[in-house]
Amino acid sequence: MKIAPGIHRLGTKSIVNAYLIDDGGAVTVIDAGMPGLYGDIPRELAAMGRSVADVRALVLTHGHSDHIGFAERLRREHEVPVWIHDLDAALARGEVAVHVLREPVSPSIVVCVHRSRYLRSAIRA
Repeated sequence: MKIAPGIHRLGTKSIVNAYLIDDGGAVTVIDAGMPGLYGDIPRELAAMGRSVADVRALVLTHGHSDHIGFAERLRREHEVPVWIHDLDAALARGEVAVHVLREPVSPSIVVCVHRSRYLRSAIRA
């Protein structure tokens, strides 16, 4: 579903959010929702005039199950790099059941997209 120019949401009836962001031909996926949303990717990319070959990165905002759904499949089947903050990586991989924060985390998030259009850095503390 088109939200704004260059921004599409996966799933029309889902309460879980996952977005496709088109930045001059390179697409970044923000969150991977639930696994079933994977099937919506080709249709939404086609509506943007793009294909899965245009996806350069998947950024997970955090490691909860309703945000990591199709992340591993997209990484494995299409070699899309997945970016997540270090404090959420173990949770996303299923290595821990809950967050254990040892210190406060700054909410400042900087997404840097270089001329090559590949996502280079996702978090700045």
